Amino acid sequence: MEKLLSWVGSLLYGMRFTMLFFYVGLVAIILGILGKFIVEAYKLMTTLMFGDLSKIDLIIKVLELVDMTMVAQLVWVVGLAGVSLFVTTGHFDDKDVKKPDWLDHVNTYNLKLKLAFAIISISGVHALKTYLGSGLSFESIQIVAVVAVIHFTFVLSAIGISFAERLTREHA
Repeated sequence: MEKLLSWVGSLLYGMRFTMLFFYVGLVAIILGILGKFIVEAYKLMTTLMFGDLSKIDLIIKVLELVDMTMVAQLVWVVGLAGVSLFVTTGHFDDKDVKKPDWLDHVNTYNLKLKLAFAIISISGVHALKTYLGSGLSFESIQIVAVVAVIHFTFVLSAIGISFAERLTREHA
């Protein structure tokens, strides 16, 4: 039985490198977001220079670019922290590679909290965009209310994660 458990443990530990396929997929997603960002920024600049754009439409377009940036940052944090936590930190052994300072302090709890706050930020930008883009119709107000409730739920979730971690730390 001991040999079987040892073999399963070794197998699972060795399989950590299969996670690299997921992280390579995240890199591809970041590149896709970058491509979309460049196209949208070009369209906005063209419209600003040669077209007509209302103030509210300009704000909404800028918020969409901010939203894409924040999503790309979220994916980057997940990828970098995930590789460092679950695969290897060997790629930072080279003296020429500067590791972000926050990566030294990241653990699964910190990663969850960073993700929660990033999602709250993205949700807040989306809520603002929805509010600014809505009219005064009853349906628009309902949509804004639903988005606000979802955003508030994200905030409560982050508070819950933080509270649960604090309880765990106190009882450890």
